[in-house]
Amino acid sequence: MIAVREIIEFLDSEVIQVFGNTEKVYVKHLKPAESVDKDTLDWINPARIGKQEIVENSKAKVILVDKDVKYSSNIQSQNKTLILVNNPKLCLVKIGHKFFVENLTPGIHQTATIHSLAKLGENVHVGANCSIGNCTIGNHVIIYPNVVINDKVKIGDHVTIKAGAVLGFDGFGYERDGSNNLIKFPQLGNLIIHDHVDIGSNTCIDRGSLSDTVIGFNTKINNLCHIAHNVVIGKNVVITAHVAISGSTIIGDNVWISPNVSLRGHQKIGQGATIGMGAVVTKDIPSGETWLGNPAIRFEE
Repeated sequence: MIAVREIIEFLDSEVIQVFGNTEKVYVKHLKPAESVDKDTLDWINPARIGKQEIVENSKAKVILVDKDVKYSSNIQSQNKTLILVNNPKLCLVKIGHKFFVENLTPGIHQTATIHSLAKLGENVHVGANCSIGNCTIGNHVIIYPNVVINDKVKIGDHVTIKAGAVLGFDGFGYERDGSNNLIKFPQLGNLIIHDHVDIGSNTCIDRGSLSDTVIGFNTKINNLCHIAHNVVIGKNVVITAHVAISGSTIIGDNVWISPNVSLRGHQKIGQGATIGMGAVVTKDIPSGETWLGNPAIRFEE
Protein backbone atom coordinates (compact mmCIF):
# COMPACT_ATOMS: atom_id res chain seq x y z
CA MET A 1 0.00 0.00 0.00
CA ILE A 2 1.17 3.50 -0.83
CA ALA A 3 0.30 6.49 1.30
CA VAL A 4 -1.34 9.37 -0.55
CA ARG A 5 0.84 11.80 1.38
CA GLU A 6 3.91 10.03 -0.04
CA ILE A 7 2.58 10.51 -3.57
CA ILE A 8 1.89 14.19 -2.90
CA GLU A 9 5.41 14.68 -1.54
CA PHE A 10 6.83 12.93 -4.60
CA LEU A 11 4.90 15.15 -7.04
CA ASP A 12 6.04 18.20 -5.04
CA SER A 13 5.50 21.44 -6.98
CA GLU A 14 3.31 19.72 -9.60
CA VAL A 15 0.52 19.57 -7.04
CA ILE A 16 -1.60 22.71 -7.24
CA GLN A 17 -4.06 21.82 -4.50
CA VAL A 18 -5.40 18.83 -2.59
CA PHE A 19 -9.06 18.42 -1.72
CA GLY A 20 -10.18 16.00 0.96
CA ASN A 21 -8.47 13.90 3.58
CA THR A 22 -4.87 12.70 3.13
CA GLU A 23 -4.24 11.22 6.58
CA LYS A 24 -4.13 7.42 6.63
CA VAL A 25 -5.35 7.30 3.02
CA TYR A 26 -3.71 4.68 0.79
CA VAL A 27 -3.81 3.28 -2.73
CA LYS A 28 -2.79 -0.20 -3.85
CA HIS A 29 -2.64 -0.20 -7.64
CA LEU A 30 -3.25 1.37 -11.04
CA LYS A 31 -6.04 -0.14 -13.13
CA PRO A 32 -7.77 0.48 -16.49
CA ALA A 33 -10.96 2.54 -16.35
CA GLU A 34 -13.28 -0.48 -16.50
CA SER A 35 -11.56 -2.12 -13.50
CA VAL A 36 -11.17 0.84 -11.13
CA ASP A 37 -12.00 0.03 -7.50
CA LYS A 38 -11.75 1.83 -4.16
CA ASP A 39 -8.03 1.01 -3.85
CA THR A 40 -7.09 2.36 -7.30
CA LEU A 41 -5.23 5.61 -7.91
CA ASP A 42 -7.55 6.90 -10.62
CA TRP A 43 -6.83 9.75 -13.06
CA ILE A 44 -8.74 11.80 -15.58
CA ASN A 45 -7.27 12.20 -19.05
CA PRO A 46 -7.06 15.95 -19.83
CA ALA A 47 -8.58 15.25 -23.27
CA ARG A 48 -11.71 13.54 -21.91
CA ILE A 49 -15.18 15.06 -22.19
CA GLY A 50 -17.39 14.99 -19.09
CA LYS A 51 -14.57 14.92 -16.55
CA GLN A 52 -16.77 16.04 -13.66
CA GLU A 53 -19.21 13.21 -14.18
CA ILE A 54 -16.42 10.65 -14.50
CA VAL A 55 -14.91 11.74 -11.17
CA GLU A 56 -18.27 11.73 -9.40
CA ASN A 57 -19.00 8.20 -10.64
CA SER A 58 -15.51 6.74 -10.14
CA LYS A 59 -15.24 3.95 -7.58
CA ALA A 60 -11.78 5.22 -6.62
CA LYS A 61 -11.24 7.22 -3.47
CA VAL A 62 -8.12 9.03 -4.73
CA ILE A 63 -8.13 10.70 -8.15
CA LEU A 64 -5.68 12.85 -10.10
CA VAL A 65 -7.59 15.71 -11.76
CA ASP A 66 -7.02 19.00 -13.55
CA LYS A 67 -8.64 22.41 -13.00
CA ASP A 68 -11.77 21.45 -14.95
CA VAL A 69 -12.95 19.22 -12.09
CA LYS A 70 -14.65 20.85 -9.10
CA TYR A 71 -14.71 19.48 -5.57
CA SER A 72 -18.50 19.24 -5.52
CA SER A 73 -20.71 18.36 -2.56
CA ASN A 74 -21.33 14.97 -4.17
CA ILE A 75 -17.60 14.22 -4.29
CA GLN A 76 -17.19 15.45 -0.72
CA SER A 77 -20.00 13.19 0.49
CA GLN A 78 -18.15 10.20 -1.01
CA ASN A 79 -15.01 11.07 1.00
CA LYS A 80 -12.91 11.23 -2.13
CA THR A 81 -9.48 12.85 -2.24
CA LEU A 82 -8.68 14.91 -5.34
CA ILE A 83 -5.10 15.80 -6.25
CA LEU A 84 -5.22 18.80 -8.56
CA VAL A 85 -2.36 19.00 -11.10
CA ASN A 86 -1.89 20.56 -14.53
CA ASN A 87 -1.45 17.24 -16.35
CA PRO A 88 -2.90 14.16 -14.60
CA LYS A 89 -1.63 11.80 -17.30
CA LEU A 90 1.96 12.97 -17.00
CA CYS A 91 1.78 12.77 -13.20
CA LEU A 92 0.39 9.24 -13.45
CA VAL A 93 3.35 8.27 -15.65
CA LYS A 94 5.79 9.57 -13.04
CA ILE A 95 3.92 7.91 -10.17
CA GLY A 96 3.78 4.63 -12.06
CA HIS A 97 7.54 4.53 -12.56
CA LYS A 98 8.26 5.60 -9.00
CA PHE A 99 5.87 3.35 -7.08
CA PHE A 100 4.54 0.57 -9.32
CA VAL A 101 7.05 -0.48 -11.98
CA GLU A 102 9.41 -3.29 -10.97
CA ASN A 103 12.89 -2.36 -12.14
CA LEU A 104 15.36 -4.93 -13.36
CA THR A 105 18.27 -5.68 -11.09
CA PRO A 106 21.54 -4.69 -12.82
CA GLY A 107 23.75 -7.60 -13.77
CA ILE A 108 25.25 -9.62 -16.60
CA HIS A 109 23.53 -12.89 -17.47
CA GLN A 110 25.86 -15.87 -17.49
CA THR A 111 25.05 -16.67 -21.13
CA ALA A 112 25.95 -13.18 -22.41
CA THR A 113 29.16 -12.78 -24.41
CA ILE A 114 31.04 -9.50 -23.91
CA HIS A 115 34.20 -8.39 -25.73
CA SER A 116 37.21 -8.06 -23.46
CA LEU A 117 37.69 -4.40 -24.50
CA ALA A 118 34.05 -3.36 -24.12
CA LYS A 119 33.44 -0.58 -21.60
CA LEU A 120 30.29 -0.88 -19.50
CA GLY A 121 29.10 1.84 -17.12
CA GLU A 122 27.39 1.49 -13.75
CA ASN A 123 24.11 -0.34 -13.16
CA VAL A 124 24.00 -2.01 -16.57
CA HIS A 125 21.71 -4.99 -17.17
CA VAL A 126 22.62 -7.44 -19.96
CA GLY A 127 20.12 -10.23 -20.59
CA ALA A 128 20.49 -13.83 -21.69
CA ASN A 129 22.27 -14.71 -24.93
CA CYS A 130 23.37 -11.16 -25.71
CA SER A 131 26.52 -10.52 -27.73
CA ILE A 132 28.38 -7.29 -26.95
CA GLY A 133 31.30 -6.23 -29.13
CA ASN A 134 34.11 -3.75 -28.59
CA CYS A 135 31.84 -0.83 -27.76
CA THR A 136 31.06 1.69 -25.03
CA ILE A 137 27.88 1.45 -22.94
CA GLY A 138 26.87 4.15 -20.47
CA ASN A 139 25.24 4.04 -17.05
CA HIS A 140 21.81 2.61 -16.21
CA VAL A 141 21.43 0.85 -19.55
CA ILE A 142 19.01 -2.07 -19.92
CA ILE A 143 19.77 -4.63 -22.62
CA TYR A 144 17.14 -7.35 -22.92
CA PRO A 145 17.86 -10.95 -24.10
CA ASN A 146 19.21 -11.81 -27.56
CA VAL A 147 20.47 -8.33 -28.39
CA VAL A 148 23.56 -8.15 -30.63
CA ILE A 149 25.76 -5.04 -30.46
CA ASN A 150 28.73 -4.82 -32.80
CA ASP A 151 32.05 -3.00 -32.42
CA LYS A 152 32.21 0.80 -32.82
CA VAL A 153 28.92 1.47 -31.05
CA LYS A 154 28.67 4.16 -28.37
CA ILE A 155 25.59 4.05 -26.13
CA GLY A 156 24.74 6.82 -23.66
CA ASP A 157 23.06 6.69 -20.25
CA HIS A 158 19.55 5.44 -19.43
CA VAL A 159 19.13 3.64 -22.75
CA THR A 160 16.77 0.65 -23.11
CA ILE A 161 17.32 -1.92 -25.86
CA LYS A 162 14.62 -4.57 -26.19
CA ALA A 163 15.00 -8.22 -27.15
CA GLY A 164 16.41 -9.14 -30.53
CA ALA A 165 17.69 -5.72 -31.58
CA VAL A 166 20.79 -5.69 -33.80
CA LEU A 167 23.00 -2.61 -33.57
CA GLY A 168 26.07 -1.35 -35.39
CA PHE A 169 26.65 -3.78 -38.23
CA ASP A 170 27.53 -2.82 -41.81
CA GLY A 171 24.99 -0.90 -43.85
CA PHE A 172 23.68 -1.93 -47.26
CA GLY A 173 25.80 -0.04 -49.80
CA TYR A 174 27.23 -1.25 -53.12
CA GLU A 175 28.72 0.10 -56.36
CA ARG A 176 28.82 -1.70 -59.71
CA ASP A 177 32.09 -2.34 -61.51
CA GLY A 178 32.66 -2.44 -65.27
CA SER A 179 31.14 -5.90 -65.46
CA ASN A 180 28.04 -4.78 -63.55
CA ASN A 181 29.06 -6.76 -60.48
CA LEU A 182 28.14 -5.31 -57.07
CA ILE A 183 31.10 -4.23 -54.96
CA LYS A 184 30.50 -3.42 -51.32
CA PHE A 185 31.10 0.19 -50.25
CA PRO A 186 33.38 0.44 -47.18
CA GLN A 187 31.44 0.63 -43.93
CA LEU A 188 33.82 2.41 -41.57
CA GLY A 189 31.65 4.70 -39.45
CA ASN A 190 30.23 4.39 -35.94
CA LEU A 191 26.80 4.12 -34.39
CA ILE A 192 26.20 6.74 -31.69
CA ILE A 193 23.13 6.45 -29.44
CA HIS A 194 22.54 9.35 -27.07
CA ASP A 195 21.01 9.34 -23.56
CA HIS A 196 17.45 8.21 -22.78
CA VAL A 197 16.88 6.45 -26.10
CA ASP A 198 14.53 3.44 -26.28
CA ILE A 199 15.02 0.85 -29.03
CA GLY A 200 12.31 -1.73 -29.72
CA SER A 201 12.48 -5.48 -30.23
CA ASN A 202 13.99 -6.78 -33.49
CA THR A 203 14.94 -3.31 -34.63
CA CYS A 204 18.11 -3.01 -36.72
CA ILE A 205 20.27 0.12 -36.77
CA ASP A 206 23.32 0.14 -39.07
CA ARG A 207 26.55 1.95 -38.38
CA GLY A 208 27.74 4.65 -40.78
CA SER A 209 29.74 4.10 -43.92
CA LEU A 210 32.19 7.03 -43.89
CA SER A 211 30.26 9.24 -41.42
CA ASP A 212 28.33 8.07 -38.33
CA THR A 213 24.77 6.95 -37.75
CA VAL A 214 23.38 9.03 -34.86
CA ILE A 215 20.27 8.56 -32.69
CA GLY A 216 19.50 11.74 -30.73
CA PHE A 217 18.62 12.35 -27.09
CA ASN A 218 15.33 10.90 -25.82
CA THR A 219 14.31 9.45 -29.19
CA LYS A 220 11.95 6.47 -28.97
CA ILE A 221 12.01 3.70 -31.58
CA ASN A 222 9.35 0.98 -31.64
CA ASN A 223 9.64 -2.68 -32.67
CA LEU A 224 10.62 -4.03 -36.09
CA CYS A 225 12.19 -0.87 -37.50
CA HIS A 226 15.18 -0.50 -39.80
CA ILE A 227 17.50 2.51 -39.69
CA ALA A 228 20.19 2.46 -42.35
CA HIS A 229 23.75 3.81 -42.46
CA ASN A 230 24.53 7.52 -42.05
CA VAL A 231 21.03 8.34 -40.79
CA VAL A 232 21.05 11.22 -38.30
CA ILE A 233 18.03 11.49 -36.01
CA GLY A 234 17.46 14.47 -33.71
CA LYS A 235 16.03 14.80 -30.21
CA ASN A 236 12.64 13.58 -28.98
CA VAL A 237 11.76 11.83 -32.23
CA VAL A 238 9.04 9.15 -32.16
CA ILE A 239 9.48 6.30 -34.63
CA THR A 240 6.61 3.83 -34.40
CA ALA A 241 6.53 0.19 -35.55
CA HIS A 242 7.59 -1.11 -38.98
CA VAL A 243 9.33 2.07 -40.12
CA ALA A 244 12.13 1.82 -42.70
CA ILE A 245 14.55 4.75 -42.94
CA SER A 246 17.01 4.49 -45.81
CA GLY A 247 20.57 5.76 -45.74
CA SER A 248 21.76 9.34 -45.19
CA THR A 249 18.35 10.62 -44.11
CA ILE A 250 18.42 13.54 -41.66
CA ILE A 251 15.49 13.84 -39.25
CA GLY A 252 15.03 16.96 -37.13
CA ASP A 253 13.92 17.23 -33.51
CA ASN A 254 10.40 16.35 -32.34
CA VAL A 255 9.37 14.53 -35.52
CA TRP A 256 6.57 11.92 -35.36
CA ILE A 257 6.79 8.98 -37.80
CA SER A 258 3.69 6.75 -37.88
CA PRO A 259 3.61 2.96 -38.50
CA ASN A 260 4.72 1.42 -41.79
CA VAL A 261 6.38 4.57 -43.14
CA SER A 262 9.18 4.23 -45.71
CA LEU A 263 11.74 6.97 -46.35
CA ARG A 264 13.66 6.75 -49.62
CA GLY A 265 16.96 8.05 -48.27
CA HIS A 266 19.10 11.19 -48.67
CA GLN A 267 16.19 13.30 -47.43
CA LYS A 268 15.72 15.99 -44.79
CA ILE A 269 12.73 15.88 -42.47
CA GLY A 270 12.25 19.21 -40.70
CA GLN A 271 11.68 19.77 -37.00
CA GLY A 272 8.22 18.97 -35.69
CA ALA A 273 7.04 17.29 -38.90
CA THR A 274 4.46 14.49 -38.81
CA ILE A 275 4.45 11.59 -41.28
CA GLY A 276 1.19 9.64 -41.48
CA MET A 277 0.62 5.87 -41.50
CA GLY A 278 1.97 3.97 -44.49
CA ALA A 279 3.45 7.05 -46.16
CA VAL A 280 6.17 6.59 -48.78
CA VAL A 281 8.39 9.65 -48.48
CA THR A 282 10.34 10.58 -51.62
CA LYS A 283 10.96 14.29 -50.97
CA ASP A 284 12.23 16.54 -48.20
CA ILE A 285 9.56 17.56 -45.65
CA PRO A 286 9.69 21.12 -44.25
CA SER A 287 9.46 21.77 -40.51
CA GLY A 288 6.05 21.53 -38.89
CA GLU A 289 4.24 20.00 -41.86
CA THR A 290 2.14 16.81 -42.02
CA TRP A 291 2.62 14.51 -45.00
CA LEU A 292 0.48 11.51 -45.99
CA GLY A 293 0.11 8.95 -48.75
CA ASN A 294 2.08 7.12 -51.45
CA PRO A 295 3.93 9.05 -52.66
CA ALA A 296 3.63 11.28 -49.60
CA ILE A 297 2.31 14.79 -50.13
CA ARG A 298 1.57 17.67 -47.79
CA PHE A 299 -1.70 17.37 -45.88
CA GLU A 300 -3.87 20.43 -46.40
CA GLU A 301 -6.58 20.93 -43.76
